[in-house]
Amino acid sequence: MAKGSAGITEVTKGGADFRVPPHVPEGRVLVYGMGLPFQAAERKAGLICNLREGKMPGVDWENGTDVILFDDLTNLSADHAVEVTRNHEEPNPNTDPPGQLVTMIKYPIRAGFVPLGAKRADGSAHPHAGTGFGINRTHAWSSNRKDSPPYSLDLSEGSERYSYFELHQFSFDGEAFQVLKTDRVSEMDLISGWRIGNIGITNAISDGDDLLFSMVGGKPHGGSGAGVVRWCCEGEDWRPVSFVPVTGEDRSKEPSVIRDVDGALLFSVRGGHEPDYNDIRVWRSSGEGDAWEKMIHVRDVVSSTPISINQAADGSPYIAANLYEVFMYRADLARTKTDPEGRLRGGGWTRETACIWPLNQDRTGLEQPMVVIDGSKDFGRPPGGSAWRVDHPSGMTVQLSDGRWHHVLAYRVLEDGEMTYAMDPTPYTGCFMEEVISRGETIPVWNF
Repeated sequence: MAKGSAGITEVTKGGADFRVPPHVPEGRVLVYGMGLPFQAAERKAGLICNLREGKMPGVDWENGTDVILFDDLTNLSADHAVEVTRNHEEPNPNTDPPGQLVTMIKYPIRAGFVPLGAKRADGSAHPHAGTGFGINRTHAWSSNRKDSPPYSLDLSEGSERYSYFELHQFSFDGEAFQVLKTDRVSEMDLISGWRIGNIGITNAISDGDDLLFSMVGGKPHGGSGAGVVRWCCEGEDWRPVSFVPVTGEDRSKEPSVIRDVDGALLFSVRGGHEPDYNDIRVWRSSGEGDAWEKMIHVRDVVSSTPISINQAADGSPYIAANLYEVFMYRADLARTKTDPEGRLRGGGWTRETACIWPLNQDRTGLEQPMVVIDGSKDFGRPPGGSAWRVDHPSGMTVQLSDGRWHHVLAYRVLEDGEMTYAMDPTPYTGCFMEEVISRGETIPVWNF
C-alpha cells in the first residue's frame, strides 16, 4: 500500500470506559488509569490497565494492574477483570536498621502477547500463540522520604532504595486469561551485560516468532538511554535476550516502537533532561533494529509528559502526547515544575490537552496536530480547582467481534489534586478508550 493513500481522519470522543475495579477493599479508593490494548485471540482484545490508589500521601501511588478482555468498543465492562498484581508489604533490606516493613508500590505493567490462533506469515501455526508476558517495576516507600515521590529512587551509597521487576507469564485458552507465574528479577539480571532501568510506554510488537519491546537501559557502570529489547519464548517462559540502544546515554525514558508499512521500525521517546524535555523525536531503522537514524526532531511542541508513537489501522504512524501550554489556573493547587537551575517553569509541564501528530509521508516531519481531549473544554474546570491530567497515551490496532480491525487509543484522566492533595476522584477519573479512524486500507496486525 502506498503511504499517500493512508491518513488519519478523526478520533472518537467519549467518557471514561473503566473507572473502578470490581473488587475494592472497604475504606479504600482504587481507580483505573493507564491502559495498553493488545490482541488476545481472533476477534478478542484485551487491556492492560493499572490502578491508582486514591487518598494516599504521595504522587504516583499506583496499586497494581488488571487485564480486562473485550470484543466491542460499545460494550465495555471490568466486571470480569483479572487481577495480575497488587501492592504488598515486605521487609526492606536497605533500611537503617535493615528489615523495616515497607509498602511495595506496583507500577503499571507493559506486556507482549501472541494471540490465540495466530499464524506465521506462511500460514503455519505460531508456536507461541496464546502466550505472552507482562513486566512492571516495584518500588519501596523509603522510611526517610515522606514527601513526593513516595519512594526513594536515590542510587547513592547508603540509600534506602529497594526495587525490582515483576515478570509475569500469561496465557489465554479462549475462555480464561491466566497469570501462570510471577518472578522477581533485578535490573542487573534481566539481560546479561546490561542494567535495565525501566519499561516503555506501549506494549510489544511482533517480529517473526519473537516480540520487540522498548525499554530503558545502559551498561552497568555507565549512563542510561532508551532502546529495543528482543523477547523470545524459551521453553514455556518469555525472556528478554538482547538490548539495542537507540538514543545513546541521554537519560531518555518511556520509549515506544512500531513497524512502518515498509517494514522499517520507528521509535520515539520522552526526553529525560533539558533541552529535550519538550521535543518530539523519532528514529528509524530499516534493518533488524540494529542500526538507527534520527529522522525527526521538533523542538518545544509537547509538554515534558509521557509520549508515544503509535499506528492507525491503515498503517499511518502518529505521535500522541500533551500539547505545550502555559498553565492558566491556580498554581497553588497544581504541582508546579522547575528547571535544573530551580527556576519556575510557567509552561511545558501541563497535561490539560492531549493531541496526536501524524507523521508525514516521508517520515521526516509532522503533520498538523489533532486535539483528542481538551480537559478544561471537555470536562470543565476540575472540581478540586487544580488541573487535569490527560496523559499516558498508548495505542494498538486490534480485531474485534465484528471481524474488523480497530485502532484503539487508551489514556488516563484524573485531576492533578488527586495526586498532590489526596483529593477525591472526579466523575471523569479513569481509563478512556477511543478509536482512531483512518481512511486507508486496513492492515491486519496478526494473521489468523
